[in-house]
Formats: sequence, structure tokens, C-alpha cells
Amino acid sequence: MENIKMKKAFIIALCMGLSFTLVGCNKTSESKTVTQTATSETTTPEKLVIRVSNGSSKGAPAVVEQLNTFKPMVEEASHGRIQIDVYSSAQLGDDTKATEACRQGELEIVSTSTAPLVGLIPELAIFDIPFLFKNGEQADAVLDGPIGDQLNVLLAEKGLINLAWNENGFRDLTNSVRNVYTPDDLKGLKIRTMENKYHLEAWKLLGASPTPMSWAEVFTALQQGTIDGQENPIPNFYSAHIQEVNKFITRTNHVYSPLMLLCSKQVFDSYDAETQQILRDAAKVYAQAERKLNREQTIILKNKLVEEGCTVIDLTPEQRQLFVDKTLPVWASVEKVAGSDIINQLKAAIK
Repeated sequence: MENIKMKKAFIIALCMGLSFTLVGCNKTSESKTVTQTATSETTTPEKLVIRVSNGSSKGAPAVVEQLNTFKPMVEEASHGRIQIDVYSSAQLGDDTKATEACRQGELEIVSTSTAPLVGLIPELAIFDIPFLFKNGEQADAVLDGPIGDQLNVLLAEKGLINLAWNENGFRDLTNSVRNVYTPDDLKGLKIRTMENKYHLEAWKLLGASPTPMSWAEVFTALQQGTIDGQENPIPNFYSAHIQEVNKFITRTNHVYSPLMLLCSKQVFDSYDAETQQILRDAAKVYAQAERKLNREQTIILKNKLVEEGCTVIDLTPEQRQLFVDKTLPVWASVEKVAGSDIINQLKAAIK
């Protein structure tokens, strides 16, 4: 009997040992499975590529500072997770097409002036008023103040997030026919303008024949004599080699053109908060760097134009006033669409 009892005890102990071993094996197997699953789900985030479209050529201050300031700041702050690709000379479409692509979420960022957007946001027409600002500092105060903030809200409502106000600068006149000192000297000159009715109105009032045209087409049109001249800030037209075909330059400073760094709201809202902040921070630094470079280049390039055989005319206060008086009706035209409220705010701000 004792032998039988001992055999039974041995069999029970053996079974219990096997049971614990199997449970232990199952736990180990389970642990391995969980670890493998976790490992397979942990993947490296894909690189985010953000394209920036410019109508301006690669030597323009906006493009230069996107490459020198905005791009490296974003890529460094994101530890390489974000890649900024900068395109110039309307490679991704002119300002109008690229801006619409941004609104539709088909393009991430476009750098454009306000003029092509007036049809969408009438209040932006205030920047098409001739001889509005006396200097860049006055423009900065308006753009960086309540009026700029108000316009940013309107842009967001139309699907565009303005990351920064920077500048295209004060626009000057160039042509291939003659020196221009007064509005009378403009008669008969075919001057390229943007597709903006207030610019067209101003040049008609001055006696010229304004011709709307994409910036990408201007150099060839000047070469072929389709147009006689164009109007743009010095750094912008110099980087496009306009001085090679237009030797007569008048510092009219007739319109101050801001630039905006517009991000598609649809795309921006899809980014996480960290990415959004990285873009905003870099854009703020970029805007200041671009304004500084643009103003420095205007002075340097004015002297280069003379060295390259161009005639550069600085208008006297009396000559300038002739242009101012001729274009005064544009104020009323802008007020009709932009509204008296923002016009009154603007007048108060520039005093």
C-alpha cells in the first residue's frame, strides 16, 4: 500500500510541475508577442515637406531670406523632421494661381504681395493707394499693429494663415524710352502693372498706358518691345535683370507693397501644435531679416544701377507732388470697396 501511495504522490507532483512549466512558457510567449507588437507599431515619423512658392526671382530679398533664415530655422527647430523647399520665378505658378492652390490645400505656402488678393479681400486694397506711406517705418507700424491683425483675421476666413508681414518695398518706375520727371513724361508709355484695378487706375490718371502682365513674362516683353517699362521695388527688378533692357529709372516710390507669407489654412490646421509654432516663430524672424535686407539692398543697388549705365532720377518734393495730386481719386475708389472704417483707421495710423 505504501508503494502505491508513493507512486500516486509522485505522479501528482510530476503533473503539477508540468503545469507550472507550461504556464511559464505561455507567459514568456505572451510577453514576446506583446514586445514584438509594440516594436512593429513604433515607426519613425515621416519627413514633412513644405513647399514655398515665389513669383519673384531667386535673388529677390524674400527668396534669399527664405533660404537663409526661414528654411534653416524650421529645419533645425524640428530636428530635420520638417523640410522646406523654396521655389522662385513662379515655378509653381504666378501669385494668383499659387495663392488659389494654397486656399484649396494643394500648396503649403505662398509668398505674395497683397495686390492679387484684393478681389478676395477688398480691405487689402488700402495698400494700393498711391503715396500712402512716407517710409518703411511708417508701413511697419501699420502692418504690425491693429490694422495688420484685422487683415490677418480676414485672410484666415478665406482659408489663408498669414505667418508674417514682410515687404516687397516701395515701387519705382523703369522704362526704355526716356527720363520721367513729371506725369506729362508718361504719356504714351506702355507700363506693365499687376492685375489690379487700382494700379491700373493710378497709371491711367498719370497718363500712361498700363498693361497687366504676369511678372514671369516681363523681361521678354521688354526685350521684344511689347511694353516700354514696368514698376517694382529696386531689389525685385534688379534681381530679374530689368536694368539690362530698361535704362531710365525714376524713384517714384508711388506704392508700398507688403508681402505676406501665406500658409494654406487647410494644411496648417492639419499640423500638430508644435509644427504650427515652429512655422510661426521662424516666420517672425524671417520677416524682420527680409525687411532689413530689402532696405539695405535698395540703397546698394541704386548705386549699382548708375554704375551699370542707368539714369536714376530722385524726384524733388515739387515733382513728387505732381504725381500725388494726379492719383488722389484712387483714395475714393478704394474706400468704396474697403469701407470707410478701415480708411479712417488708416488715416489715423499714418498721422
